[in-house]
Amino acid sequence: MRTLKSLAIVLLALFMAGCANPLNQATSDRYSDTCAKAERNGRLDVAEEACYRALVNVDWGNLGEIEKSNKLYNLARIKRLISKYNEAEKLNLESLAIEDKQKTPSNEKVGRRLAELAMLYEQKGQSNLGVPYVKRLFPIADTYSGNERNTVSAILYVYSLKVKEQGDVKYSETLKTKALAMGFDPKILNK
Repeated sequence: MRTLKSLAIVLLALFMAGCANPLNQATSDRYSDTCAKAERNGRLDVAEEACYRALVNVDWGNLGEIEKSNKLYNLARIKRLISKYNEAEKLNLESLAIEDKQKTPSNEKVGRRLAELAMLYEQKGQSNLGVPYVKRLFPIADTYSGNERNTVSAILYVYSLKVKEQGDVKYSETLKTKALAMGFDPKILNK
């Protein structure tokens, strides 16, 4: 009888470990809110820690791949902003892989990750590694509006200059034309 009770407890524990934990969901969301607030206030050290804790709670709570992708992306953005490029790259690539394998990938989510990678490689001085991500971003660039649209158009314009330096004048013009059509003002690069 005692063995049967022990087995039941173990099976219950295994079952609960396989289910999403609402406590971890609430904790992860709270850390995500803290991360966003800290980022808005320019406290990137606090944002980094909070985004990390949000991600850890996704794993602890078994909250699923989509939730994990979102937390990876948020942490990757913060890591890029504080120049921890290698960490940001790894996190963003993992998030992109999750998004790409979804039954119906979200163009907006995939595009955000592509844009982050393009910016990261430009900031690292490795824009040649960012070009494939820009090529994937290009066809969905018009999906965005507001600040995201401005960011995407800036990425396209900056990469138009980079690919021109690499000798691909035709693709450079394609990127530049798209960036300008999206409303990018090249004068902001001279400020």
